[in-house]
Amino acid sequence: MSIQDPILSKNSTIYSYTLMKRMYHALYKVILYFIILFLALFYQFNPANWLPLLISYPLLILTHTILVRVYFQCTIGSAMRGWSFNWGIFWSGILPEGNATIRLVTTVHLHLFWIGLACIAILYPWIPQTWLIHLTIFHIWMLIPRLWMLFRFRPYRKTGLIKISSKETSCYMQ
Repeated sequence: MSIQDPILSKNSTIYSYTLMKRMYHALYKVILYFIILFLALFYQFNPANWLPLLISYPLLILTHTILVRVYFQCTIGSAMRGWSFNWGIFWSGILPEGNATIRLVTTVHLHLFWIGLACIAILYPWIPQTWLIHLTIFHIWMLIPRLWMLFRFRPYRKTGLIKISSKETSCYMQ
């Protein structure tokens, strides 16, 4: 049996996090989420013009990925460690793999929201109206649920951690 060093035991840290809030991605929320998209896209839809509908979502996923990478490169100056591309209902794109600070995730998504809208507005004179509408609808549809969840975690923003999974989004505090 070994004797523990008293200095080592005083400086040791045990990470214990307390679950503060959990938001389940329930089936009724997913159905409502897709009904809203369906109503927005097919209100006054022109069946002869399917290309904007088919290309807008993948184009926005690619644009969001590039914008997040540029954000990390400009602010931190290094690669995005702990962030990877994930598919999900409410969370698709570059996301933290494990726990990340709520402050960082909120900042990234607010920048993504406003820079994305600005890019779409800048393209206004050069792209047709149907492309503009589809890009705007998909952009807002993708980010509003994320921003709503992050808004609900706002009281824990200073020291809270967020964990995103396919079934829930959770907020932890130390």
